Amino acid sequence: MRRLKQKMGDILLREGLITEDQLQHVLDLQKKHRAYVPFGELCVKCRFISRSDLRRILRKYRIELPMGEVLLNMKMLTPEQLEEALEAQQGSKKKLGEILIEKGFITERDLVGALSIQLGIPRILPTVGLVDKNLLKGLSPAFLKKNLVLPAFKEESVVTVIMADPLDGELIRHLEQVFRCEVEPAIATRDEILKTINLQYHELELGPEVKPVEKPELVIGEKSLLEAGADNVVEILNFVISNAIMEGASDIHIEPLENRVRIRYRIDGIVHHRTDLPIALAPRLISRLKALCALDIAEKKRPQDGRIQARVMNKEFDLRVSTYVSMYGETVVIRILPRESTLIDLNALGFNPANLRAYKEILDYPQGVILVTGPTGSGKTTTLYASINYLNNMERVIMTVEDPIEYAIDGIVQGAVAPHLGLTYLDCIKAMMRQDPDVLMVGEIRDATAAEAVIQASLTGHKVLTTFHTDDTAGALLRMMDMGIETFLISSTVVSVVSQRLVRVLCPHCKVPYEPKEEELAFFSTIDPLDPNQFTFYAPEGCHHCYHTGYKGRTAVHELLVVNEAVRDAILARSTSGKIRRIARDHTRFVTMSEDAFYKATLGVTSIAEIMRVIYHDATKGLAKRSAEEVIALCEGRENELPSQQVAA
Repeated sequence: MRRLKQKMGDILLREGLITEDQLQHVLDLQKKHRAYVPFGELCVKCRFISRSDLRRILRKYRIELPMGEVLLNMKMLTPEQLEEALEAQQGSKKKLGEILIEKGFITERDLVGALSIQLGIPRILPTVGLVDKNLLKGLSPAFLKKNLVLPAFKEESVVTVIMADPLDGELIRHLEQVFRCEVEPAIATRDEILKTINLQYHELELGPEVKPVEKPELVIGEKSLLEAGADNVVEILNFVISNAIMEGASDIHIEPLENRVRIRYRIDGIVHHRTDLPIALAPRLISRLKALCALDIAEKKRPQDGRIQARVMNKEFDLRVSTYVSMYGETVVIRILPRESTLIDLNALGFNPANLRAYKEILDYPQGVILVTGPTGSGKTTTLYASINYLNNMERVIMTVEDPIEYAIDGIVQGAVAPHLGLTYLDCIKAMMRQDPDVLMVGEIRDATAAEAVIQASLTGHKVLTTFHTDDTAGALLRMMDMGIETFLISSTVVSVVSQRLVRVLCPHCKVPYEPKEEELAFFSTIDPLDPNQFTFYAPEGCHHCYHTGYKGRTAVHELLVVNEAVRDAILARSTSGKIRRIARDHTRFVTMSEDAFYKATLGVTSIAEIMRVIYHDATKGLAKRSAEEVIALCEGRENELPSQQVAA
């Protein structure tokens, strides 16, 4: 039986990490410090042990170390704060963690996240769908609420119990006597545990007149996933998928680690940790997924791809499943694709008023190539779909070649490449040219032959919209030159280039005004002078509406390069990217992506921190500076208020 609390020095000595002399040296050093410094931290400073050694010991002996010492080692508390909390605890029945949170020294969410990472304790989000109801037999709600525990899973002779205080060794030993097997602690916040206990016992807590909370039904093919019987893995999988869809996730990551399975969702382009699961569940959970999408369950050494047709709350989804062999087992990623997606209107893409007006004018040109550029996941395809939806009418024949078809648009002939049949973008473009089209949409230019086909289609009088993987607008023109396309062909066919990125939108319920730092304002190097007192900037705060991220949804920031005579001359002269951008700035209403993002920050749409995360700063080097007022006037289409040299020639 392990002791409840041991001294760090004794543990390090027993593990053979320090000697008796080193132990005494650190103890003497600890006495000389006016403020308390944790023993483990002093050992690291003396270079007797490494930081990784200390972290490993904290994980191994997490139940035996006092919570205060753990938090000090993690630098989440100062010695003075710990001493004040310990004094307040004397004569009180409250736990140390509760007192620390009440005093505002730490937040419960921060405490739970930090302990999970530092000590290797699984962070499990307790929900009704995850909890094995058989483990609750014989346990009263009063006992669970008093101790803030919730048994969740049982695999062989180990029960995983979600706890608000996983360092409470006495409680863990009591639970081991109750379940007559080993208890593996997991961690969650106090409110999360209480909420789930109340939902589990809703008949007792809420009375018979209140309807219980309905779980979202997940249907795979023609069969409900919840009809598979009493296997708890089924309900866990139902929770993981349906909860991701309800939160608006685009991808689900199921990742086996050394001692747990980590579940993460990608929401608004950012990966968020949602919950952990016991590592023993990994084989059954992944086998269940592979069976649903008809993959080879026995094959565990090669990546596999599959597809599931699902219905959640009467909405249809395609789930694309991909497996990858990792160190601790098979990692699974599920891409969530709604079948009935509402097409985004051109006005909702995030174009500033001036760029929106200019882009609509370009779309109305009878012919020419429009390039949309940006990295993977920057919304290029969405912009293409919104553009052809804007052009869609009975007087035009619009045809597409995509990989794959993501949205079905009524009135448009849509096709897809088929590499397994040898059908490439080039083959499809040649075939479409014989179909008497007016507008072509090509999903992506991947090589020189496809680029030549796009140029030739434009030369024969067609309007072509396509995407390119380049960082900025001028880079797309140089990329075509590098592919061997003659400059006179590029200058005579390309009418505009749109470059874009996606930034998260601040949650309207919790965003707060703040004063940006000098280094944040310095990011906008082309905007000078910039007086922050003239504008109101906002920062994320976090609330239940946005799952405490501070952001909800995404919008695009753009730069629109219109190819006029001055830019054509620069292309013919094979000018550098920087020179083309300078010419566009001098002779068109060219607004850089960072300037467009600054405009959106002044409107409270996004934060400066989010802009700095997404946009590459060096793209603005060498450009003439504009005042903040000039940038806003250009974005809003009030160019008549600007000096004549700022207006298009």
